[in-house]
Amino acid sequence: MAADFDTTVEQLYAGPPDEFIAQRDAAAKQARAAGDKELADRIKQLRRPSAAAALINQFRRDPDRSGIDDLLDLGGRLRGAQSTLDVKSMKSLSAERNSLITRLVQDIVDSADEPVSGSVREQLSDTFTAAVADADAGHAVGSGRLVNSLRYSGFGEVDLSDAVAAPLPAESPEASAPDAASTAAPSAAEPTDDATQPTKEEAQQAAERSAEQERLAAQRRLADARTTLSAARRAEDAALKSAELAERALKAARQTAKRARTRAEEASAARTAAEESVDAAEADSTTGS
Repeated sequence: MAADFDTTVEQLYAGPPDEFIAQRDAAAKQARAAGDKELADRIKQLRRPSAAAALINQFRRDPDRSGIDDLLDLGGRLRGAQSTLDVKSMKSLSAERNSLITRLVQDIVDSADEPVSGSVREQLSDTFTAAVADADAGHAVGSGRLVNSLRYSGFGEVDLSDAVAAPLPAESPEASAPDAASTAAPSAAEPTDDATQPTKEEAQQAAERSAEQERLAAQRRLADARTTLSAARRAEDAALKSAELAERALKAARQTAKRARTRAEEASAARTAAEESVDAAEADSTTGS
């Protein structure tokens, strides 16, 4: 009997990526044999995870490791502090984030069956950074269904359009509680502590840091766009030069062909003249005798 879609997804993304295609095709074949063509088609569309995504998916399912849960909890608290401009909490939570991400990446590297490259390490770090910055990205990491690594540009939402396999399972109320608790306005029965509220100067500094982050992100995007434009211009120049060389070669070939035809015509005329001379000489010889 074929398993349901969610069960199949869990089994596939819990395993090693080098076995993914074979296991996916076998599951699709089993579903099709059971008469469920729609399920078979859905399974067949599942994509193999990248190396970084597979490592995170497997680490997420390890019952002895709670690091990702700690990361998602920290993300909720940090986003809450940012929404209220709680500068003191933002500083301490940011430091905690950096330390936790470093530890998580190293734990994954240490537990991996094969050596982990520097680029994969960077993708792991980028993905965990995105999970802290964006609630939906955190939900994606927590689902264990990543197909590709994630990246946070410094502001806005994380692009998840091609990062997760199949629809994500619904997030439990408990999982989203840190954000709600952090961003909820204090009630009348719970007066705020003025000592924990940011001063006007601290709020201004936080706003300036945010603006600086956005400016740097914009500069990175501009630099990437300029690099792409430069590469496109170089490709265009190379194509134009190739076309020019091809035109020159074609022109030279045509000239060579024209000269060859001329020589052939001259040779043909010479042959005809020689034949006529031979015929005339033979005729004279016959008359004389």
